[in-house]
Amino acid sequence: MNKTLFLFLKNSLFISDLLKTNYIKELVKKYRVIIFSNVIDSDTKQILSALNVECVPWKIQNPRLFAVTKYLRTVCMHEFDKVSSLQFYYDSPAFRNDKRARLLRLISWPFAPFLTSRFFTALELFFMRRSSLLEEYVKKYQPSLIMTATPGVQVFDAEAILYGKKMGIPTLATNISWDNLTSFKCVRSRKPDYLFVWNQVLKDAAIKIHHFSPDRIFVTGSMRFDQYFDVSRQIPSRDEFLSIKGLNPKYKTILFASGGRAPNQPTIFKKILDLRKSGVIPYVNFLVRPHPFDEPEWYRIFLSEPDIFVERISEPKKKLDAFVNLKATLAYTDININHKSTISLESFIFDKPVINFIDPALLFQNKHYFDESSYYYPLIKEKAIRFVPNDEEMLSSINEYLANPMKDSENRQRVADRFFVFRDGLSYRRNVDLIEKIT
Repeated sequence: MNKTLFLFLKNSLFISDLLKTNYIKELVKKYRVIIFSNVIDSDTKQILSALNVECVPWKIQNPRLFAVTKYLRTVCMHEFDKVSSLQFYYDSPAFRNDKRARLLRLISWPFAPFLTSRFFTALELFFMRRSSLLEEYVKKYQPSLIMTATPGVQVFDAEAILYGKKMGIPTLATNISWDNLTSFKCVRSRKPDYLFVWNQVLKDAAIKIHHFSPDRIFVTGSMRFDQYFDVSRQIPSRDEFLSIKGLNPKYKTILFASGGRAPNQPTIFKKILDLRKSGVIPYVNFLVRPHPFDEPEWYRIFLSEPDIFVERISEPKKKLDAFVNLKATLAYTDININHKSTISLESFIFDKPVINFIDPALLFQNKHYFDESSYYYPLIKEKAIRFVPNDEEMLSSINEYLANPMKDSENRQRVADRFFVFRDGLSYRRNVDLIEKIT
């Protein structure tokens, strides 16, 4: 009988990484997998059913407790004060207008050596209610490991990790993103027993900032990026892809990728579109890719203009697999324009120029992501992306990259080499093989 793994997943992005890739197929070859989630779509459920994976509808068992400790961790903890994005938060109106938060932070200062992440984790463990439902599943399946995507930066993951600690079941964060350990999210981290990370950059952060033991961290690569290096995932030709999108293959194409839920970014896109209208940049196609958490309807008003395609709004001539669509998007667009996003890194795989703009409505995010201590800053420091603070620099950067797409290529590849340490498309297999070593 194969060992059993419990996998807790809340975020749709992580579901895409783990359940819509080769990862889950490889995992079920060696383990019985029980997935706890309440956001799995019907198509994915069918795939999982065919793999004999049981899905358990799951919600947070201690929502009030974790709402309180999330607040207290943020305002009372000083352990991560050197993380610059936290300082930006404390300088932001959201914090300064919260009198209770400012008072608690002031009062907590003398107790800073004691109010650590470890202390708050112990507090959460003490006050957590038992879950009779989870206990039934544990009794029934005797899991060897509880797995989450993040190291507890999401409450859903945090509770699963702490239940593992309560029940004496080892825990693993298997798909952490590059901002989990070094952004303002770091105060929410709970220490799972093991971490699987993309690269040495993340491993160093886990050791230096969160004091993980090096022998509990394993560099596996990222399942999210495996698809780009999988030669079996063929994409259509450039002309075919652009034609499917209703775009004109004789023109170059600019990708505009929004970030999060950003109601101001359609205004920024309009400014870029106006550059085409006024003729100050060459005529180009525009492919708009709203973030999964963004509202694509905000971009519908632009569809009256020619040679514009908006994902999730426009109707393609042929439906493509989601991964094939993304891979072709990055391969065949000539410039990637976004606020800040993992899609910047993904563009480097195809050596495509990237322009990052400032969103005037996101003052905290502008400081947080583009500060020299940010996890995103290596892209700026190495001049792998063009950071444009105003309309004039946006115009000049677009024209420069359209005329010379190889500009900054060496910088992009230098960053790509640091972040994509494996380019074999087999991160999923390394991940699963390492699970065997820790269970």
